[in-house]
Amino acid sequence: MLAALPARAFDDATADRALQVAQQKLRATATNPAIPTTQYPKATTDDVSWRLVPNTANIDWVQGFFPGQLWLMYDQGRDPFWRGKADAWTRSLEVQKTQSDIRQITHDIGFKFMTSYGQAYRLTGDEYYHQVMLTAADTLARRYNSTVGVIDCCDWNDPVWHVPMVTDTMMDLELLFWAARNGGDPAWNNMALSHALKTAADMVRADGGTFHVVDYNTSGGVISKSTFQGFSNSSTWSRGQAWAIYGFTMAYRYTRDARMLQAAQKVTEYWLSHLPADFVPNWDFNAPSQQKDSSAAAAVASALLELSQYVTDPATAQRYRNAALSTLDSLSSTAYLNPATSGGPGILLHGTAFYKTPIKPSGEDIDKSLIYGDYYFVEALSRFKLWNVTGWRSTLGFPESVQSLGTGNTGVRIIEYDVTPLSKVIDGVVGYTGSSVSVTAYSSLPMAVRMNPSGFLDVRRGGEYAALASVPYEAKATYHVRIRADLGARNYSVWVTPQGGAEVLLADRFAFRSDAPAISDIGKVSLKSGHFNDEFRVTNHSIRSETQTPQQWTSTLNWAQSVHDLGTGNTGLRETEFDVTPLAKPIDGVIGYADTSTTVTGYPSLAMAVRMNNSGFFDVRNGANYAALVSQPYVANTTYHVRMRTDLNAKTYSVWVRPPGGTEVLLADRFAFRSDAPPTDDLGKVALKSGVTETEFRVTGHLVRIPTTPAPSPAPSEPIEAPAPDDSSRLTPQGDSEGGGCSSVPGATFAATGLLLWLLRPGRPSRAPRRQR
Repeated sequence: MLAALPARAFDDATADRALQVAQQKLRATATNPAIPTTQYPKATTDDVSWRLVPNTANIDWVQGFFPGQLWLMYDQGRDPFWRGKADAWTRSLEVQKTQSDIRQITHDIGFKFMTSYGQAYRLTGDEYYHQVMLTAADTLARRYNSTVGVIDCCDWNDPVWHVPMVTDTMMDLELLFWAARNGGDPAWNNMALSHALKTAADMVRADGGTFHVVDYNTSGGVISKSTFQGFSNSSTWSRGQAWAIYGFTMAYRYTRDARMLQAAQKVTEYWLSHLPADFVPNWDFNAPSQQKDSSAAAAVASALLELSQYVTDPATAQRYRNAALSTLDSLSSTAYLNPATSGGPGILLHGTAFYKTPIKPSGEDIDKSLIYGDYYFVEALSRFKLWNVTGWRSTLGFPESVQSLGTGNTGVRIIEYDVTPLSKVIDGVVGYTGSSVSVTAYSSLPMAVRMNPSGFLDVRRGGEYAALASVPYEAKATYHVRIRADLGARNYSVWVTPQGGAEVLLADRFAFRSDAPAISDIGKVSLKSGHFNDEFRVTNHSIRSETQTPQQWTSTLNWAQSVHDLGTGNTGLRETEFDVTPLAKPIDGVIGYADTSTTVTGYPSLAMAVRMNNSGFFDVRNGANYAALVSQPYVANTTYHVRMRTDLNAKTYSVWVRPPGGTEVLLADRFAFRSDAPPTDDLGKVALKSGVTETEFRVTGHLVRIPTTPAPSPAPSEPIEAPAPDDSSRLTPQGDSEGGGCSSVPGATFAATGLLLWLLRPGRPSRAPRRQR
């Protein structure tokens, strides 16, 4: 039934509101004098305070989640408050990085250290965190049973279990996968993969459900299969299923082993086919006792956002993503999201560690806020925010890091792009090679621009990296890179323009990498991370011959001369980007779009239009009027980046504007095509129309492409009235009704489909909570 899942209601605005709640809750906990940095929240109690566990509790498993959330908060805006708090609770866990008594070591070292130290190293590059992670990985590897081929989870329940493997351990494997690639023993990778394969073979049932525990004898034979924290040995405990979905997806991220992807999809299909209408499962899929577990839902929402990027079938990928966003939409509603200024200290309500079972008739943490549920919810929100932005992102693996540039880029070429490091310090490379080269290593790349682990940009020159100038980089700042590559001479020059600064020559005719293959064209670009996925993002990438000038159009008063042809293939969902520079202020300039079959003779010919109005602001045509969700002024001789996403089928479009040195601003969200425009089924023409003088503005770098991310959902904001222009100033005989207006943002509703879908209103300012039953 999920195959027909419609466009979701979850959007950037909802994510921001939920993150704001998370921030307030986490700040209150982090500044609570009753919680020292040696104590860690686990679950809320009946008196709505946190039940705590100490940093020295080796057998417990939750201590990494609170500092992990603090690091995720730091990632949002780089506020030193969050870094200081996160570092304090992270360092207190160092006492568990090693242990002489193996009975005091459990598989949960992975949970504890990847969420805390892993996030810390990802966001800071501090070598201290790196070394602690390697030590912790070595400790976890001691629990590997080479005869059975699994991580023996623990010794605290001997002799009931012999060599037990539990679903939870799939999450712990990341510490071994990561450490094996970052200075640790390469054998740790094989240990982790062996364990994952045993999990897929022995723990996953034929229908895709899972056992919780498989117990082996010392020779590797299966003694029993059971469900320790679930309803029965034949049932599927929902959070165990969540660990399997997340764990197999993570294992595929590191290994690209097709068996991991197959296992991830198998357990995911079981999950999706057993979900209730609000996408938040019961604590056990087969239990008669109905008690929700929001923590399981949060972990799967985060996992499905990632898994949707790995499956090759577009329909399946979209189905997984829609399920993730529907889950997040539910968790962000009043039914599950704890109010920011009231209630207990947790973020998500209605978590259940496990319900009443034969092993523990009282159950554990029933209908509570759970620190691990909060962590995966915040992680999922953060992933959504990161991955909902257009452009290319760096990856750990070489094959998936490659983007094709075609086969015609020969001779001397000019390459330009914007790059944004998403963390500091990173080890990120933007490298180039020929169209016939299979990219398997750095040596495949004759040209490479790097953001190095020392915090600077440098360029590959022959057998080493070098730079003519010291250009540091900062996390989440954007740098413009220009490369002149001479394929005949086998050298290249690189210039970098820091955000708000002047262009700097970084490399002057540097030789191609000495051990790289010879290339006759520039056919591929690789965005390669050194430590983690998503270390940096590249946008606005272009490549041209040196004799070509960058595309540049200027506006004109003449309608026929204002039109530029965009081709006939731009149908369905399309994304348009360009830079626009007003050459005076105020002006009355319009960038408008029409169908290939339309003869553009006036403003009514343009179904979509972005305007710099004569009141000094940007606005956008919405049906019969111009409007804008925010007041975004423009300044003469200043360049603004515009991004437009158009749904030709729905006849709506959204527009973002990024001021120089600023962040992208949503100006229009699913605005309707102009009401009196002719039928428009493609983006075939663009008009740059001056309203008062001949050359009012300039457009450069215009491109139209298929979006790299799904379409955004409506924001709750209403358009503000656009300032009405002075129509008497227009010199065009056609005229136009350009007056300001305030009309609601159109948006599709979230239609019900079978038992799994329910009606959601876009914006949801007054949505009723979904009650527990």
